[in-house]
Amino acid sequence: MIVFFFFAGWILSSIFLFFLFSRLKGAGRIGTVLLSAIAPLLFMGIVSFIFTMLGIYSIEKIVLSLFGFLILSAVCVFSFRNIEVRKSIRLEIQKPELIFLILFSLMALYLYAGFPTWYLDGGRDQGQYTIFGVVISKTGGLNLEVPDTKLISEIFEDSVLVDYQSIASEFNLGLSNSETYRSPRFFHILPAYLAIGYDLFGIGGLLRVNAVFGFFSVFLLYLVTRRMSDPFSASFISVLYVLNSSQLWNVRSALSEAISQFLILLTAYLIQIFFKRESRMPMFIIGLVFGISSFARVDSYVYLPALVMYSGFLLVFFEKYFKNSLYFIFAFLLTSVLSFVYAYFYSKVYVYHLWEHGFLNIVGFAWVFSLVFLLLEVLIWKKSPSVLGWFRSFAEKNKRTLRISVLSALFLAALLAYFVRPMFLSQVPALAAAKYLTFHSLSVFFWYVPFWLFAFLIFTFDLFIFRRKFVNSSFVFFIGFFLLTVYLASPSIAPDHFWASRRWMLFSIPFAILGSVIGIKNISNIKQSWKTALLLILAGAGIIYTVWRSKLILFQPMMEEYENGYEIFANSTPDENSFYFTTKRQIASPLRYIYGKNIYLINDSEEFLQKVPKLLSLGKRVHMIQNGGLSGADPYLKFTHTTDLVLKGSFPAESIQRYPEFLYHKNLNLQTYELEISQTKVLPEPIQFDWMPANGGFFSRVGEINSDGTISATRHQGPLVYGPLLTLPKGKYKVEFSGVNLDRAKFDVVYNGGSSILYPEEKGEEANSKALIFEIKSPVIDDVEFRVFVEGKSGVKIQRIKLARIL
Repeated sequence: MIVFFFFAGWILSSIFLFFLFSRLKGAGRIGTVLLSAIAPLLFMGIVSFIFTMLGIYSIEKIVLSLFGFLILSAVCVFSFRNIEVRKSIRLEIQKPELIFLILFSLMALYLYAGFPTWYLDGGRDQGQYTIFGVVISKTGGLNLEVPDTKLISEIFEDSVLVDYQSIASEFNLGLSNSETYRSPRFFHILPAYLAIGYDLFGIGGLLRVNAVFGFFSVFLLYLVTRRMSDPFSASFISVLYVLNSSQLWNVRSALSEAISQFLILLTAYLIQIFFKRESRMPMFIIGLVFGISSFARVDSYVYLPALVMYSGFLLVFFEKYFKNSLYFIFAFLLTSVLSFVYAYFYSKVYVYHLWEHGFLNIVGFAWVFSLVFLLLEVLIWKKSPSVLGWFRSFAEKNKRTLRISVLSALFLAALLAYFVRPMFLSQVPALAAAKYLTFHSLSVFFWYVPFWLFAFLIFTFDLFIFRRKFVNSSFVFFIGFFLLTVYLASPSIAPDHFWASRRWMLFSIPFAILGSVIGIKNISNIKQSWKTALLLILAGAGIIYTVWRSKLILFQPMMEEYENGYEIFANSTPDENSFYFTTKRQIASPLRYIYGKNIYLINDSEEFLQKVPKLLSLGKRVHMIQNGGLSGADPYLKFTHTTDLVLKGSFPAESIQRYPEFLYHKNLNLQTYELEISQTKVLPEPIQFDWMPANGGFFSRVGEINSDGTISATRHQGPLVYGPLLTLPKGKYKVEFSGVNLDRAKFDVVYNGGSSILYPEEKGEEANSKALIFEIKSPVIDDVEFRVFVEGKSGVKIQRIKLARIL
């Protein structure tokens, strides 16, 4: 019933808004419908966010607020009844285009919502956003308290962590007096939306919230590009945008880039509509809308320099629109300052770490420089109009020289970024893995926007800056070019698979696609027929390339069995008086905040086991969730295997040096043990494992997963197999590899993220088998890995891996 009332409130308020917006000049029929549907979406997010801040969120309140918005819309329609409705709202695109746009947007919605990534993994951002959305739904706010903090800290001290990934204690930093309070290291308007999706349709609904923003973004992108191009070009841009693997990947996950991208496109469309209005209020409101992004992502603060450059461009060449841009920037500044104040009070740890890591220092410097420059613009505008005349005269007189110089500089910068910059990384081998994306950013960017299209982006620069066409769309150019430059210079993201594109998906990739196609259509001194032919060839090849890149994930949900695995585990394990401990950070926060388990992260397994008896003596039940056998880890603790936590699903190979070529089984096969005190010494029991590598929690960066669970080498060099991150007690072990061409591979055994060696790298001697014997001298160690390395085109195939304790 709540679902019915929710959509009834949204639809009815959209209908009244349509009649209200029909009195506004600017938007066509499609734009009016679109804005009428989007306004309630923005409203419910803002209301949900405010309720979350106040700790009073509930879906019933959201529905009531929607009906309040409906009543307000009806009152406004009645109040403005004397204002004439436009007799014929023009259809801003042709009817065939409209049919294409509707059908294509529905296809996009199917691709976005039909194949979600069930990322219930607390180790990374999309898992954290999911957790926060569920917490808001269940508790009415971001209530991340850990009630037993004091007890666990007193017993286990530093051997157990009482924080989680991106969920930290303010008390430990001296920022709060409450030991139990936990502060999230994110901004929270997206989780406020996710809570609505969770309340309506469960986890599946939560994971599809971004699909809604993606759906509206298709319309917005088409309408924005249509005002700068013909239907043919706009259609190419839309197809390249929707089918882009980065777009598919990020919209299907609970990541904040999708909502920020939506807000950029919405802002661009609204500016196009209201750019030439004499009234300043529309631009102020648009600035407020754009500023909402600062409540979604902290790096929205870096937009300010782009906005100041935008206003400076208008001041010099289109002075009559400069004042409107000031209202727009002021509104954006206002919301950004409010978001920072909000973050200071509701996410202090996040602000603290941003300052500690230098991000806020960079933002502060950029803001000071931008505001000084903006003040200088205003002073010149008010006090020295002759200076503006000099700038205009200089630009016109030296147009050819400036044009050649700037475009040549851009071309040279691209060459340096592609060919020269990567050479610096080779001089510092220690940084090769961590900084690969940063130094190879342009070549990796070509995974998503092919270089034969990207090359024509230079003509879009020429179009906006030197030919100064489409002034009402210049916001698109300045925000797009700025973000493209910043995130190519420093992608600032974890170095693997589609994470490489997360920052680029925000607007760099859409802008590069849009700018490339428009650049082709606006090359100077070439006949239109030749441009059309060039567009057909290059954009057509781009679509083929895009589909080829996306085929890996196009109709493939990811991690699809994770929810079921968590549900089975949660229902088969006790809650009352039970404490759970694990070294696996990816399961800790989901189990606590989504499934209600009182779970903590082990920091030192050896010291932890020594202190378990004290917790048991208080009558508590202690459970340990690990991958591995624990028998013998402590002679006076009995380890009873109770249940398993099995999480399964497909996932792209986690590599940055090359585009993912296959999916592997992202499996976590964890065992749960109940720990009890034994009055007599417990003798070690046998520990044995027999894995099919692809089904046993092993990973690969350069191999191909076969249907039978084996892993075969491809043409690439690197780690063919690594994992499965075991926890093992003291003893001597034998690991055996079975396969094909193993004499062409190298093997080792490591732990502690590969920094500690149990068996040094050794080349295989026999083609079909390889055995390594290693010894663990500590009472227990975590994250033991068995690794296989291959050269390119080795023909190596790993069929089975066996492990046994032999002493």
